[in-house]
Amino acid sequence: MNILYEEVELTEDCLSRAAKYAEDIRFKKSIRGDGGTESRKPVGAIGETVLIDYLKGKEIDVIDNREGKDATKYDLLVNGKKVEVKTKDRTVSPKPYYECSVPLYNHTHQIPDWFYFISLYREEHKYKRAYILGGITYKELEDEGVVMMDGDVDTRNGWACNESCINITINKLVSNTSMLNLLKL
Repeated sequence: MNILYEEVELTEDCLSRAAKYAEDIRFKKSIRGDGGTESRKPVGAIGETVLIDYLKGKEIDVIDNREGKDATKYDLLVNGKKVEVKTKDRTVSPKPYYECSVPLYNHTHQIPDWFYFISLYREEHKYKRAYILGGITYKELEDEGVVMMDGDVDTRNGWACNESCINITINKLVSNTSMLNLLKL
């Protein structure tokens, strides 16, 4: 097991459930534009579905809040803790120095107890694996994250920011193993 992340093979069932969930959802804003929610490429929905299945498989109590009254504030209620899932589409497996991003457009509205980060590995147009990376509290993200404004270029890696966000490197996250312990409490 990699201490950096846990790797999960994506099944047709998982991808199908995520696509079904994302079918009718259109957010006004997404860091990916329509690509974050369209049924052909439901990146966020895949990450959320993966984490729900994963946590339930670890016998952790999960309530899906994506359609609840506070749906825009957090995705899941995990043993009473508000968890917002953030997912990135990648064509390579994650490295410790890769960024996890939280868009600024809803950062003052979306204040969960934890952000939990997932990376999806894609070959061509097919998602193959998910990497469950770990999490960070809202406060820790505020304290440790790097704010990038739309149009900025990150001098550390040459990435051109297309949506204002707060970035945190994977190696600064609470590890997945520690997250599981924290969420079981």
